Amino acid sequence: MNDKETLYQQRLNRYITAMDCGKPDMVPVAFGIGEWVVKYKGTTFQEIFYDLDKSNSIVSEMLPGLDFDIFKGGPCLWWPPMFDAMGSKLYKFPGIGVDENSTFQYNEEEYMKPDDYDEFTASPTEWLVNHFLPNISTELANPGSYRSTIALIKGAAAFAMSGSITAAAYEKWTKEHGIVGQGTGFTKAPFDTLGDALRGMKGILLDLRRRPEKVLAACEAITPHNVNCGLAGAGADTRFPCFAPLHRGAYPFLNPRQWETFYWPSLKATIEGLWAKGKRMLFYAEGDWTPYLEKIAELPERSIIFQIDTTDARKAKEVLGGRFCLQGGVPTTLLTYGTPEKIREQVKRSIDELGRDGGFILDSGGVIMGDAKQENLITMIEAAREFGVY
Repeated sequence: MNDKETLYQQRLNRYITAMDCGKPDMVPVAFGIGEWVVKYKGTTFQEIFYDLDKSNSIVSEMLPGLDFDIFKGGPCLWWPPMFDAMGSKLYKFPGIGVDENSTFQYNEEEYMKPDDYDEFTASPTEWLVNHFLPNISTELANPGSYRSTIALIKGAAAFAMSGSITAAAYEKWTKEHGIVGQGTGFTKAPFDTLGDALRGMKGILLDLRRRPEKVLAACEAITPHNVNCGLAGAGADTRFPCFAPLHRGAYPFLNPRQWETFYWPSLKATIEGLWAKGKRMLFYAEGDWTPYLEKIAELPERSIIFQIDTTDARKAKEVLGGRFCLQGGVPTTLLTYGTPEKIREQVKRSIDELGRDGGFILDSGGVIMGDAKQENLITMIEAAREFGVY
């Protein structure tokens, strides 16, 4: 093997050992080159969102100077042209709907109405094709029409192009820099599928009072689809976790009774369904999940990586440590408002408290904001290497 292949294998072994709650040679470090990079590279949000080659070139430019193990991705989450091709109403992207130096905005509405529950539950995919897509896309307003058919082809082609370009970039970064990708595949909690995309926050909260049985039936119907989504997007890979951003489950969006009744059963079933196929979940616990740690501990061992955002880190270690790998340790607010000295202190504290027995990945607590300071992010990596040797 050449030097980069050896480096990749070292980092991969480090990652897999931590995922399995073992103790590698050092604490693995996860890192993403997010929107914060814009202010340091003389570009705009619009340019990095719409120009994939530009976005990927920024990553290629920065990687040589960064010694981390697990790469979480480049500056933008997705490529807007695949939404634009279908006249999507879901988002406003930089330069189109919002300022060229503003991040994207999600347009939350009740794209699914209360009367749609029964039809949706009977056949979720059929309902999505016949009703949801026309509701969220101006170009798909008349299903089966020439215009709609062309828009679907254009959107699918853009999606394929984005995937191909991104895959080629990751292959390049792996070969040239020895990096390991964080995961393969994507899924969501069934309640989030319903509450984020279909009913919206207001709609789903009203439903919990007015039609709770329909919410439960819909979450149950969504579950097998979300299991399949997490597997299909990953192909045959079971080494790496599928990513699941968990939104409405954070306290106090729901009270504990609502969480245990409506949110947890279908999410638990999704995780168990994935794990039965050998696929674990990156349980991206955005916000505070402290009240629910004991319930999460009931999951099969090793079936998740638990991301610590504002969850009580010591409590997470106490309840989940040894059963599941923990990831996080550096609050995103500290990366924005802190100093390199404070970052060093936090990294050492987190490694001492969360990583002393292994089963820990050093990372930002959640999504790094666009106003984070580059010097703080670099200090996070350097401090992890200094304090993270076992």
